[in-house]
Amino acid sequence: MNDPAPMEFIPEINEKNLEELEKDRVQLQMEESRKWMKLRHFLKSPQEKMKKEPIYALVFAIPVALIFLIIAGWRTGFTPAFDHVIYFTVLITIVPPGFLQIVHTRKIRKIEEYFPNFLRDISEMNRSGMTLTRAVNTVAKGEYGDLSEEIKLIDASLSWGISFEESLNRFADRVSTSLIFRSVALINQAGKAGGNVPDVLEVAAKDAYTIKMMERERFSAMIVYVVIAYMSFFVFLFVIGILSYSFIPVMADAANQAAASGPQAAQFIQRFDPEEFDRLFFHAGLIQGFASGLVAGQMGEGNMVAGLKHSVILSMVAWITFVFII
Repeated sequence: MNDPAPMEFIPEINEKNLEELEKDRVQLQMEESRKWMKLRHFLKSPQEKMKKEPIYALVFAIPVALIFLIIAGWRTGFTPAFDHVIYFTVLITIVPPGFLQIVHTRKIRKIEEYFPNFLRDISEMNRSGMTLTRAVNTVAKGEYGDLSEEIKLIDASLSWGISFEESLNRFADRVSTSLIFRSVALINQAGKAGGNVPDVLEVAAKDAYTIKMMERERFSAMIVYVVIAYMSFFVFLFVIGILSYSFIPVMADAANQAAASGPQAAQFIQRFDPEEFDRLFFHAGLIQGFASGLVAGQMGEGNMVAGLKHSVILSMVAWITFVFII
């Protein structure tokens, strides 16, 4: 007789499993709602979203770049001029997010520079007897650069009855930098542990100031490598320029003389095409400029996206050199 087929394992469904399934379902719904909320916020105010996250500029830059590529490519065809079309298509794509990244980085840097002063002033006022709400309200009337707008938002949150810890958390979410998150977490954790608020704020201010000083020292040390990236590119461009002025004309003359001497003498050198080598050097210059810029950004600022500005500068130098000089 044949053995009966094994029964499939059916997990036991109890109250705990039902609670976990319900929790997973709610979590999935929350994640979906967050995606739709991000989309609605972007459609409602794309300018503000792009200022905070420059990568969203690609939503507008890519369609414009594709339209330019199609129109300009249709007019030039697959000729050497199409290389310029591709280059400017890439520029149209990367310049908007690159520019917004520069603006965003500078704003964040200024906010972080004033942040230790803000904490220190709050600490001194609270130590003198002011409440945190009153201290923030007083500080909001001062001048703290780009941080002044955020301080006013914190003051408004406190006036609506929101706690100081929650107001700082919302401030950290808006700015979204590691330094601010670190300082806010330190303040909130120390406050929950029952620490002295003025002392906690003072420690957080010193910690933020120390981190900023370390970042400045790192930038001063790494700027040398940015200069090296620029110098190596200019040396590369200089070598290509020398080859274009000396090597290519000599080889072209040799090819013409070999062609005049007869088919046997021109068997190899007659294949030399000066325009093909000029185009090859042009491509090499653009690629080298773009890659050197990314390396300079990674070495100098620790962020490859920050190197887009260097890539635009160096590749533009290469393009101008080959179009107007070589």
